[in-house]
Amino acid sequence: MNSPLVIAHRGASAYRPENTLEAFELGIHQGADGIEFDLVTSKDQQLIIRHENTLSETTNVKAVAAFNSLKRDGLVHGQSVTDWFVEDFTLPEIKQLKAIERLAELRPGSAKYDYQFDIPTFNELLAQSFIAEKLLVIELKSGTHLQHLNRTIGALTAEAIHTARANPQYVIESFDLEVLLDAKEQLAGVEAQYLYALEKTSLEHVDLYYLAENFDGLTISLQMLFAEDWVKSCHEVGLQVWAYTARAEEAETSIDEYYERIIETGVDAIFADHPDLIRRVLSDRG
Repeated sequence: MNSPLVIAHRGASAYRPENTLEAFELGIHQGADGIEFDLVTSKDQQLIIRHENTLSETTNVKAVAAFNSLKRDGLVHGQSVTDWFVEDFTLPEIKQLKAIERLAELRPGSAKYDYQFDIPTFNELLAQSFIAEKLLVIELKSGTHLQHLNRTIGALTAEAIHTARANPQYVIESFDLEVLLDAKEQLAGVEAQYLYALEKTSLEHVDLYYLAENFDGLTISLQMLFAEDWVKSCHEVGLQVWAYTARAEEAETSIDEYYERIIETGVDAIFADHPDLIRRVLSDRG
């Protein structure tokens, strides 16, 4: 059994506010094979690195009086929420915000870095030397921010990659089938892997043969990974299996046993908030 890849989930997000350049660089320093991050789009169609198109949980937008009027009702994953939405902000306005830890009570060590780091763009990440030859797992987020675009998020991503001088290994991921298919079309000619992300489903509801014809692998939750033998079924049709998200705080016994259970499934890659801890376990295994 090959050792799985270690992917720093939104960077070393257990130690620094997620989806920041500082979290990404730390994740690579801790031994991750690559980093995973999320792209949304701003009012002026810039690619912004945030987990959702809402801003209150991961930025200090609540504390910036100039943006009070931008708080509004909207939809996220079909649910009504009242928040600040990235599609209402231009890039210069986004740059007035700072990142904060989303789980401050659980991760006080990360929260002590609140208000210190900027909200990065995709172009800024592509300019960083630490991504050289590393995996960049780019999750293209669906949502209301896409309704404001003149071009698709796949087209914007392709343009940024084509104009960058970076040399990472690209992996494009999305929970939205149409977004992922469009990105694959837009990125024709770019060497990349494509992962279709799933949640709360079972093998009987998935056409693995269709997915194997179009993509390189699936991204599935740990709950799905443990519920059925996804690895065997996917490997039989040529699909990789990448699993999310390993969090040391969820260990019921020892941290080592927690990671061992994931590794023993034979999964191809693991998204981890603590890349250093899972790397240690893999190193101890030899």
